[in-house]
Amino acid sequence: MKTITCSLTSEDSNRQETFWKWIDQQVGKLVVSLAEKVLQLQLQAHIQAGWNERTTDRCGYRNGYYSRSLSTPHGPLCIRVPRLRQGALDTSVIFDRYARRIPDVERILMRAYLLGVSTRGTAALAEQIFGSSLSHQSVSQLMRWLDRELVQWRQQAIEPVYPVVYIDGMHVNMVGSDRVVMLVSGQREDGAMDVLGFCVSRGEQCRHLLADLHQRGLQDVRLFVSDDSGSIRYALEQVYPLNSWQSCVFHRLSRLRTSIGATDYRESMVQQAACIFRCQSLDAALDIAAQWRLRWLHVDPYAADQFLRGLRDSLRFYELPQRWWKRVRTNNPMERLIRTLRQRLRLMGCFHNEPAIQRAVFGQLLRWHKIQLTHNT
Repeated sequence: MKTITCSLTSEDSNRQETFWKWIDQQVGKLVVSLAEKVLQLQLQAHIQAGWNERTTDRCGYRNGYYSRSLSTPHGPLCIRVPRLRQGALDTSVIFDRYARRIPDVERILMRAYLLGVSTRGTAALAEQIFGSSLSHQSVSQLMRWLDRELVQWRQQAIEPVYPVVYIDGMHVNMVGSDRVVMLVSGQREDGAMDVLGFCVSRGEQCRHLLADLHQRGLQDVRLFVSDDSGSIRYALEQVYPLNSWQSCVFHRLSRLRTSIGATDYRESMVQQAACIFRCQSLDAALDIAAQWRLRWLHVDPYAADQFLRGLRDSLRFYELPQRWWKRVRTNNPMERLIRTLRQRLRLMGCFHNEPAIQRAVFGQLLRWHKIQLTHNT
């Protein structure tokens, strides 16, 4: 048996680090030895003959070796791979053809990317953990599997089980100019929310996205909820002209606060306006709105007029059962999702193109289980 020595002295201040480096080296040598042994067995089974053995069943001849560098959780390894005079040896038991990393390494790198690490950060992480250099372009190429999953997801049918649909957008940094990611999510009867689709555009353009969702089966929607974006309203009028639209109550009250400005009566005016949306019926809400108008119209005509304009669009939630009212008065469910998504994407820095943005957004939504897939991932 081969004797293994490791010299450590009590005066060595870095003996722990020295010990574990030595462990890594020994483990790496063991892995290389086992891998080469398996390849030798594969070679012998393939040619059906040992070294210098003459048999009638021989199917080939040895032709030396070539070196294969491989990134593994045990560090970068260099394996001697047997070569045949004719054909190639099947090495798939250890690594795939042309592979430079084993699947465990790729899974760790993909997981790091989905956790919000940029491609450059993931490449630096690979060098620290596995001891092998990796370019950020290689990491980007590694994440191309998300593109295939995204294409399949955008083709699958949508079940008509979403009575409430939220629409909102967020800005994302991209080289050259910013982009807007428009998201559409649906809420089921049990309260679970799924992202149904998203697109990347130069503004809050979502007409083509909604048309695609309508074609794929997004039907029987009782209420669309969004802020008072003109682009979103135009898209809904074009694709879903017969469906009700709920203007976010929170955004309406925020605009009222801005319209009033810094005055002594601002808080009282906003608090009384908020009571309109907490009534037990639509008629009661309209009565409170009329009283509010009489109370504040002469105090601040501009702010009151701006708040009351299109007020019924913020009262559409009364068309649904009462258990839904609190959830659909505002666009807060989508706002919370976007806030978390923005935090993750900000860590990735500035994206180079729109496919990179789509890949990052889809990966995050997939990790949070906000996307329902009907195919295997």
